[in-house]
Amino acid sequence: MEGFTENILQHTAWQTDAPAMFGGLHLILLLVIPALAVSGARAAKRLDEAERIRLLSCCGWILAVMEVYKQLFIFHIVSGGSYDWWFFPFQLCSVPMYMCILLPFTSERSSLRAAMLTFMTGYTFISAAAALIYPEDYLRSYVTLTAHGFMWHGILLFISLTIGLSCMSDLSKRGILRSVSLYLMLCAAAIGINMFAERAISSAHVSGYAAMFYLNPYHISPQPVVGAIQESAGIPAGLALYMMAVTAAGVLADLGFRRYAQMSGKKPS
Repeated sequence: MEGFTENILQHTAWQTDAPAMFGGLHLILLLVIPALAVSGARAAKRLDEAERIRLLSCCGWILAVMEVYKQLFIFHIVSGGSYDWWFFPFQLCSVPMYMCILLPFTSERSSLRAAMLTFMTGYTFISAAAALIYPEDYLRSYVTLTAHGFMWHGILLFISLTIGLSCMSDLSKRGILRSVSLYLMLCAAAIGINMFAERAISSAHVSGYAAMFYLNPYHISPQPVVGAIQESAGIPAGLALYMMAVTAAGVLADLGFRRYAQMSGKKPS
């Protein structure tokens, strides 16, 4: 079975020069992907709530299949049979996959569903938009990995816009605070994974290091501004600043969708 899997992966391991950031391909996709996401989200507004939840769940399962392919491809093709913790699927752009799959199993009026929908309205919007604008992490020499990155973040943008434009989330003050609390809890889980991974690096079949949510307490962040702060003021200060900045960006995105909801006649309490 393993040999069959590797054979399939080898047949999709097409290589070329990595696309240039802000090059022709990137700029075209930067126009096309948001346009498709907006069009799809506007079409989803015509569905009822239950149908949109099923649609979001389908998006989650599509992402799950894509993630399995990516994990296998990186393990067998890119890393040569060594697991690279950098690609562990618990980034800010990964958690919507789990949330969308979980949505149908939550009750319509549950606080958990409301918190997840509000989280995906704001935090998923900023993470998808940022990754599409600055796709350095997934502009690779493997065609399928680059395509995976753009498709993944395009789906995330569609998810966020579908929830936001359909006014599905709780954008009241309490709802936004719940979304912030959920983000901070996920940050705590991410730091825990990073710390666990650091202890597992000595394994012969493990490589790289984990930077879930870019919150590794042992290594300087690869993000330029945060990394510069960590080099001058220490890693904890850089991590705190990064979390505060992402929290603020998520809240601002939620407030933007809140304004849209008010203009649409649905005023959050």
